[in-house]
Amino acid sequence: MAMNPNTPPTTHQAGAEHPLACGCSVEQVWDDMQAGHASAHAADCPHCLTARASLEQMAEATRLLIDEPVNPPSGLLDQIMNAVRADLARGDAIALPALSGTIDISASALAAVLRFAVDGVDGVRAHRCRIVVDPTVAHTVRVWMSVSLRYGSGEVTALDQARQRVGAALSARIGLVLDTLDFEVTDVWIADAPGAGSEGQP
Repeated sequence: MAMNPNTPPTTHQAGAEHPLACGCSVEQVWDDMQAGHASAHAADCPHCLTARASLEQMAEATRLLIDEPVNPPSGLLDQIMNAVRADLARGDAIALPALSGTIDISASALAAVLRFAVDGVDGVRAHRCRIVVDPTVAHTVRVWMSVSLRYGSGEVTALDQARQRVGAALSARIGLVLDTLDFEVTDVWIADAPGAGSEGQP
């Protein structure tokens, strides 16, 4: 019996926890992308194509952060992948520029990338992040983020650097334009004595 190319494959990973609407899993799309191939189903399925495009954008954003001359946070890729898995299934997506068709990225996964970008600035730690799409200008977003600062880190300069990194992470690889970025400083910490750790008492 011939197989319908539009029928989702049945060889899913055992215990896959993040299925797409078509029956495939985000993990399966990721594995295929890493292997450099796609099944006949995935080549035509809008759910798989959207998931793959989002994962490719996330991978590029991750490489952008890793290639910068700072040490990326431990488990960076795992944290981004968790955000992608958690949100693709919910349809919480932001449209990205594309030559044809529609490409979406998870809003919370994008927020995770922006938090990682800010965490790369010495003396700044990102916490909550909210992204709002500008309804009047295509592919433009407004970002609000709460942060904590290390006392004596040159707060204004540090926040300027964080703003530049967020803009770069959005435009250089993801293709979105940053309209505004509002920081809310919710905490200040004092560094311990040398050798006691990077963060001290708030």
